[in-house]
Amino acid sequence: MSGSVSSPASRTCAVALALAAAAAWMPCHAQSTIDGTHLIGVPIKLPVHSMREIRYNSVVTQQYDYSCGAAALATLLKYGYGIDIPEPELIRRMMVFSTPEVVVKNGFSMLDMKKFVETIGLRGRGFRVNTDALYHLQIPVLVLMNIEGYEHFVIVKHAENGRVFIADPALGNRIVAEDDFAKTWNGLVFAVLGKPFREDSPLLQNNESLALKLRENALLNGTAATPFFEYGLDKALMF
Repeated sequence: MSGSVSSPASRTCAVALALAAAAAWMPCHAQSTIDGTHLIGVPIKLPVHSMREIRYNSVVTQQYDYSCGAAALATLLKYGYGIDIPEPELIRRMMVFSTPEVVVKNGFSMLDMKKFVETIGLRGRGFRVNTDALYHLQIPVLVLMNIEGYEHFVIVKHAENGRVFIADPALGNRIVAEDDFAKTWNGLVFAVLGKPFREDSPLLQNNESLALKLRENALLNGTAATPFFEYGLDKALMF
């Protein structure tokens, strides 16, 4: 192969330098837009989103070590059914079905979630399925993963092309290789039913691999794929 090829490290460094340069002229306080007039000579306002905003978009983040189940359920209710219950309130109301000692030690269970959703007119159903079923999900579901001995609830939004798209209350939106997901998953899913899932739910949007999309476009155009890092690809080890 002829010509110079930049390494992943050098590309990462270039991105970091670009971000640092942008930060140098950005005000220290948070803002939603940047005035880009002096950059291109045309009056324009550029929207600004932090990496955290992108990463945790439409995800209720857990505030405690034991509250992944509550945050995952709060995410599903808020963005799937339009039922907005803040995590602290959800914890308080779910605690009726357990005890503080058990919850702090083990977190909430699917049974706790089932009992709670019934108090708000919905139904909770658990199913044992294989990974193939994840490719045919009609609505997102909660699953329990075992990550290095730590049991953790997340939402599976969709599966496609060997990748599982996850809304994680601790790590945000991420994509996990199907094989890696299967090693940490117990085969159970928890579905919340009882009313139509929002068709415009953000949990149903943008569930596609940017890497595969660019590669497919490159093949169609007869050119090589552009080297890049995909946000949250495989094990989400970049963040």
